[in-house]
Amino acid sequence: MPLATRSLATDPLTDCVMIDEAAVTALRSLLRSDLPGAMVMIDKGSEGKRYVVEETLRRWSDEEEMDLILTVGGTRPALGPAAGERVPEATTAVAERALPGLAEAMRAAAGTLNRQAWLDRGVTVIRGATLIINLPAGGDAAAATLAPVLDLVEMALALVRGEPMPEAAVQRSARRPGEERAAEAPEARGAGRKKGL
Repeated sequence: MPLATRSLATDPLTDCVMIDEAAVTALRSLLRSDLPGAMVMIDKGSEGKRYVVEETLRRWSDEEEMDLILTVGGTRPALGPAAGERVPEATTAVAERALPGLAEAMRAAAGTLNRQAWLDRGVTVIRGATLIINLPAGGDAAAATLAPVLDLVEMALALVRGEPMPEAAVQRSARRPGEERAAEAPEARGAGRKKGL
C-alpha cells in the first residue's frame, strides 16, 4: 500500500520551510507497526502556499497513485484568507468526496487527551482512489490523532480501492470500550447481586 506524507510547511511569519521531524518519525513508526502493508513511498515537503499544496496533492493522487496521503500541519485556526494554515482549504479544493466522519472521530479521540484538538480544522477526503488525511503538527499530536482511527483508515482504504474490508480491522472497529473486560468474565457481571431483586 503506497502512501505519502507531506511533512514540511512554510512558516507564515518567516516564509522559511520547516521540517516537522517529530511528526514524520512518529507517523512512520505508527504506520509501520499498526497499518499492515504500509510503505512510505514519498516523504516530501512543500511550501504552505495553498496552490503548492493543491498541486502536490493532485500529483500524488493522480500521477503517483498513492493510496494514502497524510498532511502534517497547517490545520490550526488562522486570521483571514491570507494567513497561513491553509491545508484544509487546499485539501477540500482537490477533493472529489468528503469523509467528514473520520476527521470528527480523530478530533474526538485526540480531544480526550488534549482539548486543543477540537480547534484543529483538518479534513479527510477522497480523490480518485486516494484517501487524504490532514493531521496537526507535532509528533505527539499527529500520532495521537491518527492512532485511534487506524482501523477505520484501513477499512476506508479498502473501500476506496474496491476491495473487501480487512477482517481484523472490522473486528477492531466493532469493539466498544469495556467489551474486552465483559467478554473475559461474563459471570462477574452478576456477582454480588441477590436473585429475585
